[in-house]
Amino acid sequence: MRWGIVGTGAIARQFAAALARVPGARLAGVASRSPDRAAAFAREAGAPEAACVADAPALAALAAVEVLYVGTPHHCHEADACAAIAAGKPVLVEKPLAPDAAAARRIAEAARAAGVFAMEGLWSLCQPVYREAFARIAAGEIGEVRALAGNFAAPLAYDPASRFWDPAQGGGALLDRGVYLAALALEVMEDPRPVWASARRAPSGVDAATAFALEDAAGRQALLSVSLDSFGANEIVVEGTRGRCVFLEPVSNPPAYALRRAGPAGLAPPAPPQGLKAALRRHPLARRLERGLMRGSRWRPGGLEHEIAHVERCLAEGRGESPLVPLERSLQVLAILEAAAALAARPA
Repeated sequence: MRWGIVGTGAIARQFAAALARVPGARLAGVASRSPDRAAAFAREAGAPEAACVADAPALAALAAVEVLYVGTPHHCHEADACAAIAAGKPVLVEKPLAPDAAAARRIAEAARAAGVFAMEGLWSLCQPVYREAFARIAAGEIGEVRALAGNFAAPLAYDPASRFWDPAQGGGALLDRGVYLAALALEVMEDPRPVWASARRAPSGVDAATAFALEDAAGRQALLSVSLDSFGANEIVVEGTRGRCVFLEPVSNPPAYALRRAGPAGLAPPAPPQGLKAALRRHPLARRLERGLMRGSRWRPGGLEHEIAHVERCLAEGRGESPLVPLERSLQVLAILEAAAALAARPA
């Protein structure tokens, strides 16, 4: 399909690179307030022929563009997404869908009213590793789910003008990284609610780090933490009555997961060898080396192509929403984060 990209920042560049890995997908247009930046972006993406326009409405108006990706800062998502929807163009919006639940609901209502496909770019939910593991968990391979623990913490240099640290641009750890953990918790919990939260503030006022706990009506619990100023485990563990599932770092795009079942004494036995390569990877030295290499960059290469391919399948099937990242899931996530932020803001 022919894609238009709104924005030319880091995530937009990663998305453009991923387009080249999806057969049949190509970049047809770029929207940026700077014509020179848009043209340079298109050349870097290997699509110098792509149309360069000033904003999302102009991009959505192009006949050559079939679907839009919004890769602008959080506070621009509503206007950019609604411009695509008003033009009748399907739209994929980088996470979070909007900086707050009210704006996200307006996007969802506009898309549903117009009958236009819209999806939040929660690429992790499209990853084969997560899809396979959650299917096994749902099938009862670790028994009944009792708890989930997750961490997404990687340090960024403090810059009050950066979208990560600027409250006007929807900055803060909870909104940027808590989205992942809340969405993944919803894979194994039913309508959870925050019961505790605590935040550490940056000089700009946004949360540099937040820890929060969730609980649902079935008694399942989640303890989650996110940070912009520290380096954490960046892993998720799902605990069940008969075993556990551990997703290796990075949490956004894990290379693998380990499923362990409890033995008679309640301890999980080691996994049986699966060939020399698998045995070597389990060696402590090899694991330290692998983790050390992963820490060299914020993201593991690849992954966005699964999200792109999923959107294209949804459109080919005539779907109005994604079955993996439905709009209601995006609204639930933002409601959870807003409730956690409110708890964290209460006086001690």
